[in-house]
Formats: sequence, C-alpha cells, structure tokens
Amino acid sequence: MFTITPEQRDALLSGDGSSGELDAALRSIRESYDEEGYALVRGLIPRALLDRAQKGGDDLVAASRPGATFTSLDFGAIFQFRDEGDETADKVDGSAFRELAIEGGVPAFIAKVLLNVGNEETLRLLKDAFLAKGKEQKHCGWHVDDIGFWPTDSSSMGVNCWIALDDIPSTYGGGMAVCPKSHVAEWKKKAYATIGSTPLIPPEGLSADPDLLSKFGQTCQMEYLDPEMNKMIEGSKLEFDYEAGDCLFCNRWLFHRSVEVNVEGLRHYGENFSLKRYTVRYEKGTARLIRGVCLEPAALIDSNNQGKTLDEVSGEVPYYPQCCLDKERCIDQGNNMKTFAREVLPAVHEKKGQVMKEIAALMKRDAPA
Repeated sequence: MFTITPEQRDALLSGDGSSGELDAALRSIRESYDEEGYALVRGLIPRALLDRAQKGGDDLVAASRPGATFTSLDFGAIFQFRDEGDETADKVDGSAFRELAIEGGVPAFIAKVLLNVGNEETLRLLKDAFLAKGKEQKHCGWHVDDIGFWPTDSSSMGVNCWIALDDIPSTYGGGMAVCPKSHVAEWKKKAYATIGSTPLIPPEGLSADPDLLSKFGQTCQMEYLDPEMNKMIEGSKLEFDYEAGDCLFCNRWLFHRSVEVNVEGLRHYGENFSLKRYTVRYEKGTARLIRGVCLEPAALIDSNNQGKTLDEVSGEVPYYPQCCLDKERCIDQGNNMKTFAREVLPAVHEKKGQVMKEIAALMKRDAPA
C-alpha cells in the first residue's frame, strides 16, 4: 500500500516542479508497479469528489437490474448527463465520474508516473465501468480483460484503475484479487489460450469464422477450462483491505478476478447491500483498436476506424476522451461528450444489438448438432 498526501496530489495536478521526497515516493511506486504488475494507492481522490462519486454509484445501483455476477454493471458513466429540469435526463449525474476519470489525480498519476506520457503524447480513457457486488455467488474467474472491456490490440501496455467506492475489507470478500507478476509469468501464453485472450487474435483481426469466435467469450471460465492452471494462480492470490477511495492500478496483462462476498460477509452486510467500485481503462493515444469483429462505437459507426489509433478516431468525436488538466479544454470536451452521448450513442446501441444478433445466429448455425 502506498499513500499519497494531499500536498503530493496537488503537486501532481499542478505540474509545478517537484521535490526530492515526492520524486523518490513516485519512483518507488513505479518500480513496484513494474515488478509486481500492480500498485495500491491511497489518497489520490479528495473526500468531496469521492462523496459525489458514491452518490452517483448509489443512483446507478438503484436504476440497475441485478445480474448473476454483479448487482450492477454499467458501462460509460462518463457519458451520463443530467441537467436541471431536463426531462430527457440520464439516470445519474456523471459529472463526478468525469472529474475522477478525466481531470483528477488518477489520470495525472497514470500519465506522470506509470506510463510516462510525453508532452507530444496523449492519455485517453479507453473504457469505464461502474460495478457493484451484492449477494451474487458467482464471480468472474482469473483473466485479463477481453476485447469487450479492452478493445485495443495486444501491442499496448495500458493501465486499469480499480477504484473502491466503499470500504471492502478482505475478511468479508467482495473485492478484487490479483496474481502478482502474472503479467510477466512464463505460463501467461497458455492461460491466454485457455480463455481466449486478445493476444490470440491474428493481425488481420477477429473474423466472423465460428471456429475462431468459439475460442473467445470464455474470459471468466479458467476454473472450469483448466482446473490445474486455476489452482496454480489461486495459490498466488492477493486480496486487500480496501478503503473507499483506494485505487488499485494494474498492468493490462495482470491476471485478476472478482471475489464473491463470503458467508461471514453475507451475515455482516445483511440485506440489500451493494459494494460499489468504478473501473477505468487507460491507454496512450497511440494504442490501436482491434480489427475485425468489433462492438466498439467508433468501429460500428465507421468500420474504417478498425486498426486506427485512439488519437486518430477521436479527432472530432470523443469516442475516447483525452485526459486533461486544463479546465477550459475539459469544458470544451465535456460539451462534445454530451452531444455525442445524446446524438450518437443511441444509434450505436441499436447497431450493436443488431451485430450481436448476427454473431449469435452465426454461432448457432455452425454449432454441432
């Protein structure tokens, strides 16, 4: 566990100089992150912003239908806009998530400490998701994020930030576990092949070939597909005592899994509880979208965007918002995001549904009798 003081957080956000003490602290975090594949950091999110994000999370939970693995799973909280007196208002005010994920200490820390984003480079938000864990006794097993959660090709080294919005002590389960150093483990390629991870996709992309598609969509199934591999990874598992506001930064290729709330936790939390978390995936703007079958808005709107960099496809349309510390620039981008959310995303969701039906029909047609 690393702790960032308010003064250090302000220094990260301002970019005004640095001290030997701050540099040493950040260097220590970076070295640990590179070696272990993760870093748990406390203090990056101020209390007032955390309170707003918790309120937004409560609103999302209230509007969600519980699933088999999570009480709530909502992509794109940053594209939620609610204006005073607006009858078309979204179910949640996403301003806290936008500030947290695009403008605050989290992206500043990633840009300056973990990814060393240069002056001529950009850091972009690839995908965000709000989740809440309740009584569900299913979990997503050991995995690296698939193309649904991480739609760039396997050449990139992005960062996933998992943010606890509630206290989640490991005694009761309900958090996220990691397998240290798995991003550089000798067995990683075998694990990728087991669950159909992104490195299996050929350079030309994921085609509509049923044989190829059948290898994917098994992201959470390590326990059943390779019990020995699962047992080996489980033996290296680390769980943490999360406090609200803690940020777990993970290398894109670090194996991790969700943890169900255990029997003690069910007794402790009682009825109708939800343990909230917000996850954000970041990439440099030079990262490239996958080719072939792709459910990303940028590719659904224009298939020519497949294989392009995030910078290239986000020139005029904020498919992948740029993280920024310049408030005026953030305001302009926020206005574009609102237009995008209201005028473009509805058509994207409709087209995505059609493509998913076509893929399902193709898989069903070619399934063995």
